Amino acid sequence: MKSHTLWTRNYTTITIGTIISAIGGVGLNFALTVLIYNETSSTLLSAIFSAVIMIPNIVLPLMIGPYIDKFSRKNIIVISDMCMAALFLAVAYFTRDGYFSYIPFMLLGVLISTNGVIYGIAYESLFPELIPEGMLQKGYSISSLIYPTVNTLVLPVAAIIFDRYGVSAIFLIEGVLLSIASLFEMRIRVDESQVKTHKDNPQSFIVMVKEGISYLKEERGIWAIFVFFFFLLMAGEGVNVLLYPFFENHPVWTVTQYALLISFATGGRLFGGVMHYFIKIPSHVRFNIAAFVYFSLSIINGVLLFLGYPMMIVAQVLVGLLSINSFNIRMSSVQSYVPSAKRGRVNGIYHIMTALGSIIGRLLAGTLGEFFPFAWIALFMSMGGMVAFFMIIIKNRESVKLIYNRTI
Repeated sequence: MKSHTLWTRNYTTITIGTIISAIGGVGLNFALTVLIYNETSSTLLSAIFSAVIMIPNIVLPLMIGPYIDKFSRKNIIVISDMCMAALFLAVAYFTRDGYFSYIPFMLLGVLISTNGVIYGIAYESLFPELIPEGMLQKGYSISSLIYPTVNTLVLPVAAIIFDRYGVSAIFLIEGVLLSIASLFEMRIRVDESQVKTHKDNPQSFIVMVKEGISYLKEERGIWAIFVFFFFLLMAGEGVNVLLYPFFENHPVWTVTQYALLISFATGGRLFGGVMHYFIKIPSHVRFNIAAFVYFSLSIINGVLLFLGYPMMIVAQVLVGLLSINSFNIRMSSVQSYVPSAKRGRVNGIYHIMTALGSIIGRLLAGTLGEFFPFAWIALFMSMGGMVAFFMIIIKNRESVKLIYNRTI
């Protein structure tokens, strides 16, 4: 039976749990980014740290995907949050006196990233099942609002807590919040049909992996989207890894202005998410909007570091607004198109490709940042994303339209 409201028990529960988890996650990501750069004073070491903690995103998804398609995704999410809560509470205790060492923190980052892979694929595969029929765009619009809103509200508070009490306090808060989030996630009630399917028709790990790869080979539109996002993330992460050092080393601008700039970007995402909740995008123009977004992001990111600060703020608002359009159209289209029984494996392959793009982008930008001006590196990498847009999305537009221009 079709629901007349988005806010069913399941959707409300997963949304509350995600908000609670995001509050701590935003603070933790900020603290680790600043801590690593402040302790090392090196863009290269910061980029290496960022790249190494992304390794689980390459190694794990292909192995994890089949199991996420076999077992309860809800249980995986709950156990994942519980385990990380215990880890963060322990780390908070051991770092209470200001302990820092590059390698142990890198290993901790790898553990966090490993859990993030498992949680992320399970969450993405379960989430469409919790949205009432015919409300995918609205459902994903709310999802896309969570992190921008939390970023805007929590980032300044996290900066104050980090400055006054250190990273230990951030770990403590995240541990408590994840414990609470897992209690909400336990309340989800959903019929996970893929569990019964795989019990009735058990398949080996290798067979399931091959089935997922074969599915992608047959779906040219899905494959084109995945390959393009490899290049888009490579360019975008390259620019992101340079942004903080750009402000840190600027003769006039300050880190406070950097934090303000990030807030404007999240404000743009927030505004875009609200638009998607109230305005239904007609199916026949979804591809055209997505193509415009991809093209525009390459242009804006390419010129970003050449702009004066007021124009940089405008550019970041636009990046936030465009990014949410990209997220909503891609997620609602792809996740509703891929059969639930294959979603874990397909999402796993997507995670591998985007993680590879992110790692390459971070390492390339970080290495070049030791020798060349940051602005020219950002322009160079963004133009690579522009070439990928024409060679992949435009070249395969008819296949991609079949995915994007659907009634959801």
